Amino acid sequence: MASSDIPTIDVSPYFKSDQENEEGKKKATEKIREACVTYGFFHIANHGIPLELLSRTMDMYKTFFASSDEEKLAIPHNYLKSTQKSAGTFEHLWVRLSSSSAFDVCPNNPPQFRQVLEEMASHFTKLGVVLERIISECLGLPPDLLANYTNDRSRDALMGLNYFPAKEDDNTGKPAHEDPGCFTIVYQDEVGGLQVQKDGQWIPIAPSKDKLVVNIGDVIQVLSNYKFKSATHKLVRARETNHCSYAFFYDMQRDKWIDPLPQFTKEIGESPKCRGFLFEEYLQLRLRNVTHPPARPEDLSSSI
Repeated sequence: MASSDIPTIDVSPYFKSDQENEEGKKKATEKIREACVTYGFFHIANHGIPLELLSRTMDMYKTFFASSDEEKLAIPHNYLKSTQKSAGTFEHLWVRLSSSSAFDVCPNNPPQFRQVLEEMASHFTKLGVVLERIISECLGLPPDLLANYTNDRSRDALMGLNYFPAKEDDNTGKPAHEDPGCFTIVYQDEVGGLQVQKDGQWIPIAPSKDKLVVNIGDVIQVLSNYKFKSATHKLVRARETNHCSYAFFYDMQRDKWIDPLPQFTKEIGESPKCRGFLFEEYLQLRLRNVTHPPARPEDLSSSI
């Protein structure tokens, strides 16, 4: 296993408006571009989200996951996916935004859970808009081009994950996969376990109290004609303790057609590396491949 970690980029220059800061933005942009090409993953530091809020949100999730199954299953399923235990490996709480970082339904336990999650979602949304513009710049695209695909923030989602301790003969957590949307922002507890695949090796992503993990999704990979990588990643469970993390999925409109942009194909004489697709249909295909895996591994839609 590789021992190196993914790159860490200081994104504080993007939150300053002074002219002297342009050099800092340029350096950060270059580092993010290289990370997107090489890893598809990177850490961001000085991201503008209060560390106290990140920690408090983690504590809230841990309190929720420690509650009884009766309390968890009482949440209406038409608003969120309550905890679903997958073969004794993990459970998750998935809450989709209804509008402007607000949730229609949220667990009552622990107290103020809704308030904290909505504040967290608001910060993630604002950070996502900044990252969207950075990624556009890294690709040499107009700053608002990606916004044409992602202007419906009600498609975003916030998910908390609780992984149970691994047994002696089983250390698997969430299986290897790629994320389908634009990009994902992750905060993991001190236990860690998140790993990304690079050149056939699994690189552990070190946990940090003050850093966030960002990974590129399939949509960005396709739009860039595979210039940026939607990297395969997984979660390896610890042997003696639970692992908790939460992720914000910066998503896009379901009715959008996705195919390699002309800036990365015909304008530079390159052939498209995949065919276009309707995003909603792609999500349905991915889900179907989970419930009914095809006979041939190459037919899986998790890698497009």
